[in-house]
Amino acid sequence: MANLLRIRLLKAQVRLLKAQAGKKLTGLFACLFIAFSVPFFSFSAFSFSALASTTSPSRTVPFERMEYGQYTIEVQINGSEPLKFMIDTAASRTSIFNKTSLRLGLTLNAAEKYINGMTNSGFRPTSNVGTLTFGRQVFRDHNIIILEDWDKGQAQGLDGILGMDVFRDLIFAFSHKTSTVKISKRPRFSKSKYSRWKKIRLEDNPYSVEKFGLLFTYTQLGDLHIPTLLDTGSNFSAINWMSVSDTSISKERRRLREEWVVQGSIGEFRPRMRVRLEETYIGGMKLKQHEFLVMNFDNFPVNKYGAYPLVIAGIDLMDGRDFTFDFTNNNLYIAPKPRKLRLGLRSSRINRQVDE
Repeated sequence: MANLLRIRLLKAQVRLLKAQAGKKLTGLFACLFIAFSVPFFSFSAFSFSALASTTSPSRTVPFERMEYGQYTIEVQINGSEPLKFMIDTAASRTSIFNKTSLRLGLTLNAAEKYINGMTNSGFRPTSNVGTLTFGRQVFRDHNIIILEDWDKGQAQGLDGILGMDVFRDLIFAFSHKTSTVKISKRPRFSKSKYSRWKKIRLEDNPYSVEKFGLLFTYTQLGDLHIPTLLDTGSNFSAINWMSVSDTSISKERRRLREEWVVQGSIGEFRPRMRVRLEETYIGGMKLKQHEFLVMNFDNFPVNKYGAYPLVIAGIDLMDGRDFTFDFTNNNLYIAPKPRKLRLGLRSSRINRQVDE
């Protein structure tokens, strides 16, 4: 098994991240709150509050995309002006940034919630809001996390994060042609529309840990099938070092360690590097030249704080294609890539017909 994986990964195109994880790693590498993401930014507060919701028929709303591809929609809190919230399937809890919370005059609860982030953890305030609304979905007396401010995200107008606590029992169908997402309560799938789409079955965390309501699939590397968290709050995919042990990539980790020692660095050794795999599968979908950030996930309870292999599939999995999250049945549908037209061949046939 290890040999097969080594053969596959020996073909990987490896390029090391520059200092501080490279120029593009500019996401939420700070405390997210139980989140998984970073440059790919993703938040997760691992616990659920009771939901009191009112849902109406489906509604199609416009979406916007952030600098690195994440999707945002408008949300209202207590009848406020429209706020921009990012859709994050790796966040178990909905959250709002501190500045927005102050602007809305939210009342903080006495008790705080402990949250885990990609690089650190800590207690954060919470607030119970009277109503949280998007599309035609209304959640009443809903508990949300108050996050520390994130300047780069807020510079793009981001006010908060929508998490899995409001996605359950809903369907989100994204259309890039119209830049809209249809949010509905009851699935009405067209067999003809989805017949050529890739269907990825989602499931609970397979590890013997608390589930947090997050959804997983599998990544296939050689003969290995690694549990994979779906994370729309992440702008790229990531894999932990344990998942690539005994491969050519693990040798690069040793080299990074040697360089770190030679440079006289102090503190904790946290190696990160990017690899591009010639061929891999996520949820059974074949990916060519897909890029991963290799790093440790020691702050995540979902893989027992780094004790188990883990892959995080970011929004790059969709590759700009239309997709539908059916949270009622735990399925993800991804549209096929547009077919390339052979215009030269077709035009020559047309010419022959005209000549005749």
